[in-house]
Amino acid sequence: MTDSSSPTSVAEFEKKIAAIKGGLPKRLQDCASFVLRKGDAMAFLTVAQASQESGIAPSAFIRFAQALGMQGYSDLQQLFRRQATQQRPPYRYRINTLRQRGETETDLLFVDFCDSSIASIERLMSKMAPQSIEIATEIICSMPEMHVIGQKRAFPVASYLAYVLGQFDHRVILHSDVGGIKIPGRFRPNEVLLLISFEPYTPEVVQVAEKAKGDGAKIVAITDTPLSPLSGLADVSLEVVEEDVGGFRTYSATFCLAAALSVSVGTRLNPASVVKENI
Repeated sequence: MTDSSSPTSVAEFEKKIAAIKGGLPKRLQDCASFVLRKGDAMAFLTVAQASQESGIAPSAFIRFAQALGMQGYSDLQQLFRRQATQQRPPYRYRINTLRQRGETETDLLFVDFCDSSIASIERLMSKMAPQSIEIATEIICSMPEMHVIGQKRAFPVASYLAYVLGQFDHRVILHSDVGGIKIPGRFRPNEVLLLISFEPYTPEVVQVAEKAKGDGAKIVAITDTPLSPLSGLADVSLEVVEEDVGGFRTYSATFCLAAALSVSVGTRLNPASVVKENI
């Protein structure tokens, strides 16, 4: 039986994780991060499947659920099942239907990537608060200079953001993914850092965030969950989770968010350029 403090919805679950994340042991934080990234797919994952995908012992998932006031993993799973009944089935289950109808593997792969992109964007639409994008826009527009930093798989997103924002006559410094990040001796309070990083989180990007925070600079983060180290350091955190196909991600939702943020900044800084330029 669950206690009165246990979450009764996915929204309450996410709020509780954000509130207690600092007090969770490392392994339970790993469980929280996995559950937040999987989202609605948790409705259909047994504890054994969750363990296999994450590399985390089943007992850790049970302890994680109990730390939230639940009796066990099935109570946690039930939160996502209730939400899933109001939405269309996860794309993996629709792909299984296609396989049963005999479509070729090439067709399946193409549909799988398309459907995972759709699922990621739908999740972004349901989870992202427009106020967060507005706050990020205000911070960026209020500062004369911006550093954009993202390494490894986040670098294409950083490059896109720097390119588009640079079209609006805003001073943008893109820190190259090649040869590491060259950190200034000190960030100024009138600078803003736009940092992009996803699990397992590039240590250099986290170090830059810690230094910028200490120097009094503003930080806008694009990351995946409230458990990201960037979320706790940023003035505003824009969280986006991508569905994967065999471990590969399309970044459709991430680029959608990047485009929305860039154009939001552009309309504030130079409205005419958004109309005239083909970006």
